[in-house]
Amino acid sequence: MALRYHIFATAAVVIMSCSSSLLAGDAGSLNDSLQVKADTSSKWFQPKRPEVSCELKVKEKYRYYEIDGTSVTQLRKQMKQNGTSWNDGKVYAAVTSWDIRYSYDIFHEDGRCFVKSVKTDVEIVYQLPRRTSSTSDPELTLLWDDYLARLKEHEFGHKDIAVKTAAEINQVLASLEGFSSRSELEQEANRRTEAKLRRLKEAQVEYDHETRHGETQGAILAAR
Repeated sequence: MALRYHIFATAAVVIMSCSSSLLAGDAGSLNDSLQVKADTSSKWFQPKRPEVSCELKVKEKYRYYEIDGTSVTQLRKQMKQNGTSWNDGKVYAAVTSWDIRYSYDIFHEDGRCFVKSVKTDVEIVYQLPRRTSSTSDPELTLLWDDYLARLKEHEFGHKDIAVKTAAEINQVLASLEGFSSRSELEQEANRRTEAKLRRLKEAQVEYDHETRHGETQGAILAAR
């Protein structure tokens, strides 16, 4: 797993990756609550806060490495050779990476700063094996097709966790109250989003642990 933060004035980037085992256990919106004194009644009231505009976009890309084995043993060996090496020293049959980028617009009213709109983009990249050889062995074809489907199911789970976090970041930023300065607003926005991103990393690790890198979801290539 890898996590890097790039903090800007109104944006942050997080790039992470996670992996699937080759085999089971193997390779392992604006007015805020602004109090205004009424001219006629001299009473304080709190105007209704308009909704913050939120946008979430998700892009998915696939990258493949080729294998041409004609047996389970050969396919496993080639995935170990051609799969993705990670910083834990292991080679993984499949890897899903995601790049979450968020930004928000700020407007000023009566000396207060508010979030006007939020936009979050998520780019998902799947790195997967692809067979290039043809075989007359129907059992091997069946085994491979089932394995690849289960492998994708596991990787899609990582994507869902990342997209859910991106949606939560939108909600967190949209719910921010008014601040007396832009820097105070940005400081609080960074604090809350960083907490979400840390939790994302933990959730991905937990997901791999619970599924044993896809083993419990059937992502196992083994001869019957």
